[in-house]
Amino acid sequence: MEKNRVRWGVLGCSGIGKNRTIPAMLSTSNAELYAIAGRNEEKLKAYAEPFAPKKLYTDYQALLNDENVDAVYVPLPNGLHMEWAIKAAEAGKHILCEKPLAMNEEQVKKMFAAAKSNHVLLEEAYAYRHAQLAQRVKEIIDSGEIGRIRYLESKHSTFDTNREGIRYQKGAGGGAVYDVTCYNVSLASYLFGKDPTEIHVSCSFDEKTGVDLADAVLLRYENSGVASLYAGLDAYPRGCFSIIGDSGRIDVDHKFNSRGLCKIRVGKNARPQNAEYVDEITTEYTIWVDDNYYMEFEQFGNAILHGTPLTVTEEESLRTARICDAIQKIGGI
Repeated sequence: MEKNRVRWGVLGCSGIGKNRTIPAMLSTSNAELYAIAGRNEEKLKAYAEPFAPKKLYTDYQALLNDENVDAVYVPLPNGLHMEWAIKAAEAGKHILCEKPLAMNEEQVKKMFAAAKSNHVLLEEAYAYRHAQLAQRVKEIIDSGEIGRIRYLESKHSTFDTNREGIRYQKGAGGGAVYDVTCYNVSLASYLFGKDPTEIHVSCSFDEKTGVDLADAVLLRYENSGVASLYAGLDAYPRGCFSIIGDSGRIDVDHKFNSRGLCKIRVGKNARPQNAEYVDEITTEYTIWVDDNYYMEFEQFGNAILHGTPLTVTEEESLRTARICDAIQKIGGI
């Protein structure tokens, strides 16, 4: 592509688009917001006004038919991801699609097949994966500083009691697995880099809507690695994770999409003494983490313009979807 900016189209008037992703897109060096599509014209005009795109469409397909659009961002309800990602691929548009990429692994496979056959890029928009926090943790693990991973614990919860909201619409892809549990699964997929050999699940459900409110998941990997994951829609907002290796530990007391100054604590050399552990040496790494959504659009844009590798790979998205499918089956979701 012989230019230095990607012309973006956005499908839908989502809250995450308004509050986080479109402002982040506009702050990058390689993006131009060209068009937004929304089915309600009055809402669309009000939504788009702060961002001043060149075009507005009241039909998603009309945006896809615009030859000036290079790539589309898809923040539509989860149940619509596959349909519009495939239509975007068939229109020759690169696709950055919100997490979860689709409702199940089979849909993810179809989306990547469409992208490949139409020679466009498709990436799942886990913004945290594009930023420095999780990447630095992976570097520490890969360096051998804490040895082999024996245990990962990840928590991700949000307090949302709006039963009329999208998170509680079962047929549209609502529920904890699609909204918050998938983050924990994504992290485990990234850090372990393989599928678990066993999965154990305990879920709670909303009596009114039937969606899963909270999921407690245990993943067991070969070589005795274990991941314990908790996520909920009805719990105090919390995000953090920790890793225990056979020769050290890592603690991250930050939510997934943290930005600014963040700290990673690494402990090593502890030894048991009676009922205590003594002589541990703790190193605290302070790192600057850019806005995750900015990094996401910048990196995806560079992949389009310069052929740099995508951050979230097809293999990783398929693994995350496969594990989430198993969680839903085992948990009776």
